[in-house]
Amino acid sequence: MRLLRLFRLPFAGAVLVALGAAVAGYWLIVVIALAAAGAVYVLGRDPVRNVPSNPLGIVSPVDAEVVSIEAGHDPFLDREAVVAHLRQQWLSPAVLCSPTEGRVQKFWGGPEMPGYDQGDRLAVHLRTDEGDDVVFVVTRPRILPGPLAWSVQPGERVGQGQRRGLAGWGRHVRIYVPARSTAAVESGARVQAGANLVCQLMHAT
Repeated sequence: MRLLRLFRLPFAGAVLVALGAAVAGYWLIVVIALAAAGAVYVLGRDPVRNVPSNPLGIVSPVDAEVVSIEAGHDPFLDREAVVAHLRQQWLSPAVLCSPTEGRVQKFWGGPEMPGYDQGDRLAVHLRTDEGDDVVFVVTRPRILPGPLAWSVQPGERVGQGQRRGLAGWGRHVRIYVPARSTAAVESGARVQAGANLVCQLMHAT
């Protein structure tokens, strides 16, 4: 299993401290350093995921539990939408994946965005090659530290399920898709980042 770049140096440092302490005979330090290395590995792991072959499918951006998928309002594009509400699992990988393939239209971050009073947030607007608008929002509760970042700028393309950011842990995620979309899972289901479908975009045939 791979390790995210942000966590490689702390992991290597903890391992080196453990080796040095073992040579010197400081076994308590060995135990502490190995425990630290294990924690860094669990939090920073970057598992390989198989993206489903479904161009109109919306995959989960994070490892999470599906709280609900229902009709609602998208405050970012001011439209009626299907809204998937996900709760990220504790100790899940920190990766943040793109829910669909397309081009980034806009990126929100900071106090000017809707709902910022609920915690630090980032939101990304994607437009698929078929013209569907998809917005996903990640909220970091203020009591929970950790990374929250997205690396793809407006005008750039991103692939379905592609890891292009860091979510951290214990986040709340909402995905807004066109109102004609359907749910691909039931409430309570566990989904993996970049691998499991949450919603299905629908086009007239």
